Order: sequence, then structure tokens, then C-alpha cells
Amino acid sequence: MSLAGGLAVGLFACIVGLPSAARAQADDAASRAAERARAQALEAEGKALRAQAEATYEATIPACQAKFLVNHCIDQAKKARLETIQRARELEAEARRLDLAERQRVAAEAGARAERPLTPAAPTALPQTPAAAPSSPATDARITPSPEAERIRARREADTRAAEAAAARQRAAADAERAAERRKAEEDAARRAQQAAEDRARYEERIRKYEQEQAQKNKK
Repeated sequence: MSLAGGLAVGLFACIVGLPSAARAQADDAASRAAERARAQALEAEGKALRAQAEATYEATIPACQAKFLVNHCIDQAKKARLETIQRARELEAEARRLDLAERQRVAAEAGARAERPLTPAAPTALPQTPAAAPSSPATDARITPSPEAERIRARREADTRAAEAAAARQRAAADAERAAERRKAEEDAARRAQQAAEDRARYEERIRKYEQEQAQKNKK
């Protein structure tokens, strides 16, 4: 059973028998916990695939140098690596989508709590001698949010947007760093392949000259 599935089952066992409102809250908490666990598992799987792609590629390139069709072997290794990295990107994108959805849900709930009107507490006891109160015109029962609540809500939204922007910048920097590393690895592999091709050409030229010299000697 996966981590997300095990967590969901455990939480479900704990909420059986609760009242409907409490059970709904517990179900929502279990669903969120399962989504967080799934996002973490997808992120970890994506990283593992990236590491596997790079390790397989680095192990394949030296073997390609010993083959006759060096460039074809290297091209196949690059293609296999890119296919694995593409699968890793899809998993990581899904993990980021789940994480962003959770952050947006938390931010929306925080804003809703800040905007929720306050309700007066119910009196605990009746006065001993009720006093007659003058009648007053009906007033609007709705309580508008205070400026302080609005300021807190705006600050939370700004903090959420700033955190998301910072996370996006970090991901972009990490992606750029990985792309630079991949380019460097590809350039190194291309240089090694070019060197191997030049060495093979020189060796074949020496063999050709040797055979020509032997043919000239045999004629004499």
C-alpha cells in the first residue's frame, strides 16, 4: 500500500462514529493529508527518475566509444535519457500542481476566516430584574470586516503570493542549473566522441599507409 493510501485508511478508521459535521471535517483533513503524501511521493519519484537517467547515460557513453557506430550509440543514449527525464518532469509537475492547490486552499480559508463576521456571545444568565428598554429601529445584523481584519487578510494574501513567487524562482534556478549540467555533459560526450573518431581515422590512415608500403615491397 502506498503512503497516501495508508494514511487515508488510518484517518478513516479514526473518524468512524463521529457526528456528521466533525466527520466531514475529518474526511477533508484525511483527503488533504493523502494529497500531500501523494505530492511528496511524486516529487521523490521524479527525482529518482532524473538520477537514474543521468546515471544510465554516464554509464552508457564510455561503452559507446568502443563501438563502430559511436554517434548512433550516443544518440540512442541521449534519447533514452530524455525520455526518462520527460517522465520525471511530468511527475514533478503533478506534484507542484497538488502543492499549489493546497497552498491556494489554505490561503482562501485564511481569507474567509478573516472576513467572517463576528457573532455576539449568548448571555449566560438572565438579569434578576429585567429593565424596560426603549424601542429602537431595526439594524442590519451583518457586521462588516474591520480595517484591521482587512489588513491581515491582505497581508496573508501578499505573503502567499510572495512565497509562491519565491518557490517559482527557486524551481526556475534549479531547472536552469540542471539544464546547464546536462549541456556540459552533452558537450563533454560530444568532445569524447569527436576525439574517438579522430583517433580511429588516424589509425585507419596508418593501416592504409602500411598496406601500401607492403604492396610496394611485394612488387619489388
